[in-house]
Amino acid sequence: MVEFEQLLREKGYRLTNQRRVIVRELEGERHLSAEDLYDRVKGPHPELGLSTVYRTLDLLTELGVVRKEDFGEGYSRYELATERVHHHARCRECGRVIEFNEELMEYLALQVERETGFVTDWHEITLHGHCRECAGLTGQ
Repeated sequence: MVEFEQLLREKGYRLTNQRRVIVRELEGERHLSAEDLYDRVKGPHPELGLSTVYRTLDLLTELGVVRKEDFGEGYSRYELATERVHHHARCRECGRVIEFNEELMEYLALQVERETGFVTDWHEITLHGHCRECAGLTGQ
Protein backbone atom coordinates (compact mmCIF):
# COMPACT_ATOMS: atom_id res chain seq x y z
CA MET A 1 0.00 0.00 0.00
CA VAL A 2 2.94 2.34 0.68
CA GLU A 3 4.23 1.95 -2.90
CA PHE A 4 0.72 2.57 -4.21
CA GLU A 5 0.38 5.73 -2.10
CA GLN A 6 3.78 6.97 -3.31
CA LEU A 7 2.83 6.34 -6.95
CA LEU A 8 -0.39 8.32 -6.53
CA ARG A 9 1.47 11.24 -4.97
CA GLU A 10 4.08 11.25 -7.77
CA LYS A 11 1.28 11.46 -10.32
CA GLY A 12 -0.52 14.22 -8.41
CA TYR A 13 -3.33 12.14 -6.88
CA ARG A 14 -4.37 11.62 -3.27
CA LEU A 15 -4.85 8.27 -1.58
CA THR A 16 -8.55 8.52 -0.85
CA ASN A 17 -10.46 6.04 1.27
CA GLN A 18 -12.27 4.83 -1.87
CA ARG A 19 -9.00 4.07 -3.67
CA ARG A 20 -7.60 2.35 -0.59
CA VAL A 21 -10.72 0.16 -0.21
CA ILE A 22 -10.69 -0.90 -3.87
CA VAL A 23 -6.98 -1.77 -3.90
CA ARG A 24 -7.33 -3.75 -0.67
CA GLU A 25 -10.25 -5.69 -2.10
CA LEU A 26 -8.27 -6.48 -5.24
CA GLU A 27 -5.32 -7.69 -3.13
CA GLY A 28 -7.32 -10.72 -2.08
CA GLU A 29 -9.05 -11.51 -5.36
CA ARG A 30 -8.42 -11.72 -9.06
CA HIS A 31 -10.62 -11.29 -12.09
CA LEU A 32 -13.35 -9.21 -10.45
CA SER A 33 -15.74 -7.16 -12.55
CA ALA A 34 -16.53 -3.60 -11.43
CA GLU A 35 -19.97 -4.85 -10.36
CA ASP A 36 -18.44 -7.74 -8.37
CA LEU A 37 -16.12 -5.30 -6.66
CA TYR A 38 -18.97 -2.91 -5.91
CA ASP A 39 -21.09 -5.72 -4.44
CA ARG A 40 -18.21 -6.73 -2.15
CA VAL A 41 -17.54 -3.24 -0.78
CA LYS A 42 -20.94 -1.53 -0.69
CA GLY A 43 -22.00 -3.12 2.62
CA PRO A 44 -19.08 -1.96 4.74
CA HIS A 45 -18.59 1.19 2.60
CA PRO A 46 -22.00 2.57 1.56
CA GLU A 47 -20.33 5.84 0.55
CA LEU A 48 -18.82 4.02 -2.46
CA GLY A 49 -21.05 4.18 -5.53
CA LEU A 50 -20.72 2.07 -8.65
CA SER A 51 -19.61 5.10 -10.66
CA THR A 52 -16.83 5.71 -8.12
CA VAL A 53 -15.69 2.11 -8.51
CA TYR A 54 -15.56 2.52 -12.31
CA ARG A 55 -13.69 5.85 -12.13
CA THR A 56 -11.23 4.43 -9.61
CA LEU A 57 -10.61 1.32 -11.71
CA ASP A 58 -10.04 3.50 -14.80
CA LEU A 59 -7.51 5.61 -12.91
CA LEU A 60 -5.74 2.60 -11.42
CA THR A 61 -5.57 0.98 -14.87
CA GLU A 62 -4.14 4.17 -16.36
CA LEU A 63 -1.50 4.28 -13.60
CA GLY A 64 -0.58 0.63 -14.19
CA VAL A 65 -1.67 -0.47 -10.71
CA VAL A 66 -4.55 -2.57 -12.04
CA ARG A 67 -4.74 -4.67 -15.17
CA LYS A 68 -8.00 -4.71 -17.11
CA GLU A 69 -8.84 -8.06 -18.71
CA ASP A 70 -11.38 -8.79 -21.43
CA PHE A 71 -12.47 -12.41 -21.61
CA GLY A 72 -15.15 -11.81 -24.26
CA GLU A 73 -18.01 -11.67 -21.75
CA GLY A 74 -19.22 -8.17 -22.56
CA TYR A 75 -17.59 -6.64 -19.49
CA SER A 76 -14.08 -6.24 -18.11
CA ARG A 77 -12.47 -7.95 -15.16
CA TYR A 78 -9.73 -6.44 -13.04
CA GLU A 79 -6.73 -7.65 -11.07
CA LEU A 80 -3.74 -6.00 -9.50
CA ALA A 81 -0.88 -5.72 -11.95
CA THR A 82 1.92 -8.00 -10.87
CA GLU A 83 5.27 -8.83 -12.36
CA ARG A 84 4.25 -12.47 -12.44
CA VAL A 85 3.32 -13.39 -15.98
CA HIS A 86 0.34 -15.69 -16.12
CA HIS A 87 -2.21 -16.72 -18.66
CA HIS A 88 -5.89 -17.53 -18.48
CA ALA A 89 -8.28 -20.25 -19.57
CA ARG A 90 -11.94 -19.19 -19.55
CA CYS A 91 -14.86 -21.59 -19.54
CA ARG A 92 -17.50 -20.58 -22.08
CA GLU A 93 -20.16 -22.47 -20.13
CA CYS A 94 -19.83 -21.27 -16.50
CA GLY A 95 -17.45 -18.31 -16.95
CA ARG A 96 -14.79 -19.72 -14.61
CA VAL A 97 -11.32 -18.27 -15.17
CA ILE A 98 -8.30 -20.47 -14.46
CA GLU A 99 -4.82 -18.99 -14.23
CA PHE A 100 -1.86 -20.95 -15.49
CA ASN A 101 1.80 -20.40 -16.20
CA GLU A 102 3.29 -22.40 -18.99
CA GLU A 103 6.90 -22.13 -20.12
CA LEU A 104 5.91 -22.98 -23.68
CA MET A 105 3.90 -19.75 -23.82
CA GLU A 106 6.99 -17.81 -22.76
CA TYR A 107 8.98 -19.56 -25.48
CA LEU A 108 6.36 -18.68 -28.10
CA ALA A 109 6.45 -15.00 -27.12
CA LEU A 110 10.25 -14.96 -27.42
CA GLN A 111 10.04 -16.74 -30.78
CA VAL A 112 7.64 -14.09 -32.10
CA GLU A 113 10.07 -11.39 -30.93
CA ARG A 114 12.98 -13.10 -32.72
CA GLU A 115 11.06 -13.63 -35.94
CA THR A 116 9.33 -10.25 -36.18
CA GLY A 117 11.48 -7.86 -34.18
CA PHE A 118 8.42 -6.96 -32.12
CA VAL A 119 9.50 -6.03 -28.58
CA THR A 120 7.05 -7.32 -25.99
CA ASP A 121 6.41 -5.36 -22.80
CA TRP A 122 3.82 -7.80 -21.54
CA HIS A 123 2.06 -10.79 -22.98
CA GLU A 124 -0.92 -12.77 -21.96
CA ILE A 125 -2.74 -15.58 -23.63
CA THR A 126 -6.37 -16.46 -22.98
CA LEU A 127 -7.67 -19.88 -23.92
CA HIS A 128 -11.42 -20.28 -24.44
CA GLY A 129 -13.19 -23.60 -23.99
CA HIS A 130 -14.77 -25.65 -21.21
CA CYS A 131 -13.56 -26.32 -17.67
CA ARG A 132 -13.30 -29.88 -16.36
CA GLU A 133 -16.76 -29.78 -14.78
CA CYS A 134 -18.58 -28.33 -17.78
CA ALA A 135 -16.78 -30.70 -20.15
CA GLY A 136 -18.05 -33.59 -18.03
CA LEU A 137 -14.59 -34.64 -16.90
CA THR A 138 -15.17 -34.44 -13.15
CA GLY A 139 -13.47 -37.16 -11.19
CA GLN A 140 -11.14 -38.12 -14.04
